[in-house]
Amino acid sequence: MPATIDIYLGFDPGGASDGGSFGWSICREVDGRLEPPAKIGLATDAWDALNKVKKAIPSFGHPNSLRVLAAGIDAPLFWSRVGKRVFDDKEHLGAKPIPINSLRGADVVQGPLLAKHLNDTWPRLTITECFPKALEKVLARTGEYQEDHQMLKCLTDGMNADTGKNHERDATLAAISAWAAIHQDTTRWRDLYLLQWDPITPFDLPVSYWMPIPCKPRANNPAG
Repeated sequence: MPATIDIYLGFDPGGASDGGSFGWSICREVDGRLEPPAKIGLATDAWDALNKVKKAIPSFGHPNSLRVLAAGIDAPLFWSRVGKRVFDDKEHLGAKPIPINSLRGADVVQGPLLAKHLNDTWPRLTITECFPKALEKVLARTGEYQEDHQMLKCLTDGMNADTGKNHERDATLAAISAWAAIHQDTTRWRDLYLLQWDPITPFDLPVSYWMPIPCKPRANNPAG
């Protein structure tokens, strides 16, 4: 029986009209850490990204040895019932967030649609939202994130550092959030989904939002 290889997926839905701005990334875990090389590519939409990932996963080993554990998506996967999400206008994430109502339609629609496709394909898959630019800035800090930042640098070595243009790189950063969602090291990482007082999730899928920031209490219900 071949040894189990744990696989993590990352996605960066893009809204450009060139038909190839939906980044995807597949990473494997070795001894508790994600190791290069990441398998990366571009797709046209959520369905295309799913199928390209399914086709590429077997390159990591025998199909019976592969276990897809989690996926990170650089797109909002849930909304607030009243007003903004509690952290979308805060800069404690490490980068200035974009209010959810200001995002392009492809980000808002393709992210949840991809989550639905992933859940249909792997019903027990852990799915987390990610904010790659903020994640990278936080992990670049010294101290408790040094090992995680080194993992990020190894995974993205040779990729374009301009995350505004390189969708494969952002997808790889999203895979790091997926890795964190499985390990749940709450001394350094937190699930921001738990901050939202009454989240609405498309398709009623179980989602999370793992980021390397301190934990804060769940927000009060602004409606009551």
